[in-house]
Amino acid sequence: MEKILNRIIDGCQDELLATVQRLIAFNSVYEESKDPQAPFGAPIAAALEEALAVGRNMGFATKNLDGYAGIIDYGAGGKMIGVLSHIDIVPAGEGWTYPPFAGKVVDGKLFGRGSIDDKGPLVASLFAMKAIKESGLPVQNRLRHIIGTDEETGFRCIQYYLSKEEKPWGGFSPDGEFPVIHGEKAIIRFTIQQDWPWEKEPAGLTIREVKGGTRVNVVPAEASVELWGDQADLMTLNAFIEACPHKDALSLMQERGFFVVRAKGQSAHSAQPWNGINAINLLLGFLRDLKPMPQRAEKYICALADLFADGYQGEKLGISCADDISGPLTLSLGVLTISPEGGKAAFDLRFPIHADKEDIWGKIVAACRQRGLEPVMVQDKAPLYVPKDASLVQTLWKVYQEMTNRSEEPVVIGGGTYCRAMENFVAYGPVFPGQRELAHEIDEYITVEDLMLCTKIYAQALYLLLK
Repeated sequence: MEKILNRIIDGCQDELLATVQRLIAFNSVYEESKDPQAPFGAPIAAALEEALAVGRNMGFATKNLDGYAGIIDYGAGGKMIGVLSHIDIVPAGEGWTYPPFAGKVVDGKLFGRGSIDDKGPLVASLFAMKAIKESGLPVQNRLRHIIGTDEETGFRCIQYYLSKEEKPWGGFSPDGEFPVIHGEKAIIRFTIQQDWPWEKEPAGLTIREVKGGTRVNVVPAEASVELWGDQADLMTLNAFIEACPHKDALSLMQERGFFVVRAKGQSAHSAQPWNGINAINLLLGFLRDLKPMPQRAEKYICALADLFADGYQGEKLGISCADDISGPLTLSLGVLTISPEGGKAAFDLRFPIHADKEDIWGKIVAACRQRGLEPVMVQDKAPLYVPKDASLVQTLWKVYQEMTNRSEEPVVIGGGTYCRAMENFVAYGPVFPGQRELAHEIDEYITVEDLMLCTKIYAQALYLLLK
């Protein structure tokens, strides 16, 4: 059986790679939309249609669920096994070595936004389905591949699916790590906003605008501040930059009559902030020492810097914690905008499965209020936990061990997948143990070797669940 499926998959390698490249070509980032058939924007809708066309060309029944999700079905009868993938991506950002939407293969690596999160794994799962279908191997159950369109911003696609369609018995999402992810931390997204009346700008160096970050679930790689001032202030700015501990990450230019200071960090998934360098944090630390704004804005900046800019485990808030199952709490300031009229900061908080949400949130509110800030919770996702001895986990884990000759244990992650929206689902690849998580990063890629191995693992696992 394994040899049959592997032989079919090996014969499809060129087609599989070309399919991933076609999907990567779509800049399927969320956009505001009033089109009822493209609820998350035209680029996502177009990418979804392309993915469904792939399924149809493989001979599967497909359905576009009002632009919210795509359905690709195989088989009839028995219980429904599910695969949960997503076609939407986070913004590509700047600084790529290769164009983020070209899907270029260099030295065995397929580069592009979505290559590993989640277009590559989506295609791997489809070709796993194709291999099972073409093998003619008998199955008792049926398979449904659900392609989501709002994974990166809120899971509204899956909620819509559940309101309209049958819920699968269980399955996996190819949107995490091997061997099996059987748990996910809880997630809270919150904002801190302040408005203030326009104040006549005092003489001297003064902030006009601060911008940093593109998505709350991405560690920001860039942040900048525009300042009013005259040439005499140039020496002041240069002196502050030279004295800054992170001076190598800061640059100063004159543009359109303003001084512009840019902080350069490194993007990463907000669930793993240690893999990145938060450019907003760097800039806040610089501004805290510079303090050029009118009084109200200065208090806002200094409070944010003191509470959030010096780490990623909430130490200054008194919320740092960890458990043996899921590891430490993480906190990332993902987006910041400040103007002469006010400021808004957006945060991504992920905390251990056994931590007390009310206690953590209460401490955040208390610490912020002491500094004149008012946090507002905008998203709250409960943790996911499926025991290691569950039959689904055991089946997937066994396939991984047999296909790789490796023996790592199932893990819990900080990332949030569709699995927490449905019972009896776990994340399953595509990242292998020991590999760096490249989702949301510049120069995201998946190796061709790993993509093919993922496809074979998914085919074997799905066949066992179907038979």
